[in-house]
Amino acid sequence: ASADAYSIAEKLITNEKILFMGGAMEIEPGLLSGFDNYEVTGFDKGAMFGPMMGSIPFIGYIFELPEGADADAFVTGLKDNANPRWQICVVADETIVEVNGNKVFFLMSPMTLEQ
Repeated sequence: ASADAYSIAEKLITNEKILFMGGAMEIEPGLLSGFDNYEVTGFDKGAMFGPMMGSIPFIGYIFELPEGADADAFVTGLKDNANPRWQICVVADETIVEVNGNKVFFLMSPMTLEQ
């Protein structure tokens, strides 16, 4: 059985390369951090993971798409509406979006996590 979005997010945020205290939480379709006024919809389940403190330009999502969903259109919506300056004092250096089966991985982060 494949892991659900929340389980994947929890595992990712505990990676030893992530040098900050982080957490994961389930999300619902709608307005999400990092996308300004764009409503992210079209997924069945989702989870967000990121730092507990808001001064690090890092945010990640795992989305589970319904069977038969247009993953390319979903990814295009994310890429076109992601705002690397979603935080007032910092900016993410890179945005990564990947699809694996019905799951979409989205990440905005600095190039390094050295603090």
